[in-house]
Amino acid sequence: MAQVADVVFDVGRVLIDFSYDQFAATLRRHGAVCDGPEGFLKDVNLIGYEHGEISSEEFLRQVNGLLTEPLPVAELTAAWNNLFSPIREMLAVAGTLKQHCGVYLLSNTSELHWQYLQEAFGLDKICHDRLASYEAGSMKPAAEIFSAACNRFDLQPETTVFVDDLQANVEGAIACGWHGIWHRAIDSTKAELQRLTGVEL
Repeated sequence: MAQVADVVFDVGRVLIDFSYDQFAATLRRHGAVCDGPEGFLKDVNLIGYEHGEISSEEFLRQVNGLLTEPLPVAELTAAWNNLFSPIREMLAVAGTLKQHCGVYLLSNTSELHWQYLQEAFGLDKICHDRLASYEAGSMKPAAEIFSAACNRFDLQPETTVFVDDLQANVEGAIACGWHGIWHRAIDSTKAELQRLTGVEL
């Protein structure tokens, strides 16, 4: 008897990989001086943006404020979105699971990235619904975002498993009564999903 009826996936580094290297290089070419990702976070309100507290327009204005040669909004948006590449085997796992149980996405991310990820990778094809932190007004591992996911997706915690590459986020889900899988390798995650759902992967 399967223990789990619904699977909730994180997106970044579980289904879609990302790197800020090219974006950082673009900022440096246009005069930004910031001390790595920590400096970038200090100089722009990315956490506020991913909480839905500021608009995309305000976020891009803050990024352009770092540059001695500000970029046109369309060019800056394209650079901000040019971070992602698909993890095809995990996208296939989600697609297979969708045929047998509920599959949902829960991501700490911003409006521009969420819209881009859907357009570029067709996330709706591999899930039944999805929720981003900027929409929920809270971020993993806070209990509030898991509660919002339960309400949005009509989940029962005891029959739901959450898959994330960050241990703290998985622990946040477990604290809310969910099952959790700390994603470190595709094979082990597939094996645990198969065990919990009973779906052949």
